[in-house]
Amino acid sequence: MEESLLDQSDKDAINFIGTVVVLCFVVHVINMLMGGYLVDYGLLPRHVTHTIGLVAYPFIHGSWAHLFSNIVSFSVLGYLVSRSGLSRFMAVFLICWAISGAGVWLFGRMHYHIGLSGIIYGLWAYLLVYALLRRSIKSIVIAVIVMFFYGSMLAGIIPARSWISYESHLFGVVGGAFAGYVFARRDKQRALANVEQ
Repeated sequence: MEESLLDQSDKDAINFIGTVVVLCFVVHVINMLMGGYLVDYGLLPRHVTHTIGLVAYPFIHGSWAHLFSNIVSFSVLGYLVSRSGLSRFMAVFLICWAISGAGVWLFGRMHYHIGLSGIIYGLWAYLLVYALLRRSIKSIVIAVIVMFFYGSMLAGIIPARSWISYESHLFGVVGGAFAGYVFARRDKQRALANVEQ
C-alpha cells in the first residue's frame, strides 16, 4: 500500500483550515440569502449588549470577493503557521482572534467590523516576529516567503479606506506579534535546554 504524501500533522492542519473555510462559506451563503442580515452580528465596538460580535465577526464577510480573498490568505498563512504543529497553529489562531477582537471592541470606529482579516494579519505578524526572534533556518525561510507574497499587507494597517477595518488588521498584528514573541522565546529556551543536556 502506498504511503500518503501527507503526514498526520499536515492532515490535521488541513482539516482545521478546511473547517474554518467551510464555516465562512456557509455563513456567507446564508448571509446572501438573508439579504446581508448577518452583518448585524459583526463586531460593534463598545456595545455591551452586542458581545456576540466578538465571536461571530471573523466568519461574516461582506461580498464574495471579500470572502475569497480572506480564505486564500488564511489558508496559505495558516498552513505555514501549522509547520510548527496543529496545537501551535490553534493557539496562535485563538490569540489573534482574542486580541484583534478585544482591540477593535475597545478602540474601533463605531460600525460593524467583519471578516477573517484580523486573524490573517495576526498569522502574518506571528510568522515574521517569530522568525526575527527565533532565527532558525526554517522560520527564516518561511518569513522570506511570507514577505515576498504578502509584504503588501503592511499597507492594510493604514486608515486609507473607510470601508476597510484597519483596526482589525492593526490589532491582529498586535496579537500575532505577541504570539510570535511568546512562542519564539519559549522555543529558544527549550532548544538551549536540549543543548545543555
